[in-house]
Amino acid sequence: MARPAQADSAATAQRIIDVAIPLFARDGYLGAATREIAAAAGLNVANISHYFGGKRGLYEASVDTVYKRLGDRAAAAMAGMVLVDLDEVMSRLYAVARAERDGVRLLVREILDNGHLTLHTTTKHFLPEIENATRMTAALLGVPTEQARTAAVTIGYLMSRFVIQDDRSLVSAFGVRSAKEAHARVVATLANTGRALFAAPAREKE
Repeated sequence: MARPAQADSAATAQRIIDVAIPLFARDGYLGAATREIAAAAGLNVANISHYFGGKRGLYEASVDTVYKRLGDRAAAAMAGMVLVDLDEVMSRLYAVARAERDGVRLLVREILDNGHLTLHTTTKHFLPEIENATRMTAALLGVPTEQARTAAVTIGYLMSRFVIQDDRSLVSAFGVRSAKEAHARVVATLANTGRALFAAPAREKE
């Protein structure tokens, strides 16, 4: 039986996204060349316009893919998990983010290049994810919404900074002997930050 044309189209589009993510992560939206992306996918540049309408469409599809992969990995990692076990939660979430380092770098690069996330990233992904994490945390830990949101944003920002560094940088930064020790320090730091943020209701300075 012949393979459906739409299946081939989907596979080709996904191949383009797969090679685009690390290039966007490395060079940013403006720096990544569509010709290089197409060549890395074994295609010609016209395919990018055909499947995505151009570079912007490909970039946004890449962002969508990053968030989907992170979400799918997180759901699998957290299945059956008790949220209040912060050490284990942070260990699993950090492992998820490290497994998608190119994607996390892409998102961090977006902020570095623009000073902010794009409207597409913010409205379709970032704010809905923060709001979802806020609701879950507030409900499960019984903390005020403001406190839960502050924790979600803070831990997310801190984790992304750790994730984009390579093992050698983390080993050097923590002054330890191995990557395993460095990653253990990261997880402990994230868990301790979470405990500190949940220790008392958040208050604005008067």
